[in-house]
Amino acid sequence: MNKFNFNRFGKVVVRDFHNTYSLFGMSMLIIMLIPAFVWLMGLAVNDSVVEVFNRRNFIHLAVVLTAAISSMKIYNSCNLVGKGNYFAMLPASLCEKFSSMVLYCFVVCPLVVFVGSVAVDTILTLLPFGPYKEFLWQVPDWMKSMGDISYVFATSFSGFVLMTFEVFSVASLFILANTIFKKNKFIKTVLWMMLIIFALVLIIAPIMNHINWPENWNWLVKLAEWLGIKSQETFMHFIYWSRLLGNAVVTFIFSFIAYRRLKRMQY
Repeated sequence: MNKFNFNRFGKVVVRDFHNTYSLFGMSMLIIMLIPAFVWLMGLAVNDSVVEVFNRRNFIHLAVVLTAAISSMKIYNSCNLVGKGNYFAMLPASLCEKFSSMVLYCFVVCPLVVFVGSVAVDTILTLLPFGPYKEFLWQVPDWMKSMGDISYVFATSFSGFVLMTFEVFSVASLFILANTIFKKNKFIKTVLWMMLIIFALVLIIAPIMNHINWPENWNWLVKLAEWLGIKSQETFMHFIYWSRLLGNAVVTFIFSFIAYRRLKRMQY
């Protein structure tokens, strides 16, 4: 079973579909209702949190949350002694099983929650007595005042692409964590993330505070010119592509390590 076989892969995908429906279906339904919760908040606080921009952010949060917990709900026992035998004994290669895992955690579950959340938000917008005045795909007035409407749409599409890659990186991180931790996987992953971020802040903050920024500004300007950054728009493009590439690299590294761990797993 070393070679990838699409017939076996299809059977694994069907099996994982049933597992997703039974183990994660209700959780996804609850996450899809986040727009309804935001809508109720809007009724309570008189329209202060229901602008299109904020509603998009909440849906983004729902999608990222789905990507984070999907592997730990659907494949929770894949690294457990005894319970993990079902995963090890599936009549398919690890590449086929891991590909199905990536398909559901990267694409299927986040996409289902995204479509469901948008559908819920659209239904709530159609209600005449609710606080929503614009659909998600409409451009708010404050964004129209920023300039060319085509630029706004281009920026929105770019943001969607970046969000997709961020979802991939989050999903790959939690897939890796799912192969490392045995119990309380989600909580331990979040705590370790917070600990690492805290450690990085302790290391970076003193360095940033001791840099004499006025004296080093010319050096930074020369570096920016060497990179071809000569305007604010170019700088924004540089940041965008850096984040996109960074998420792609992180996704590949975490996924590769997770695959290697599963390959060496002893049941």
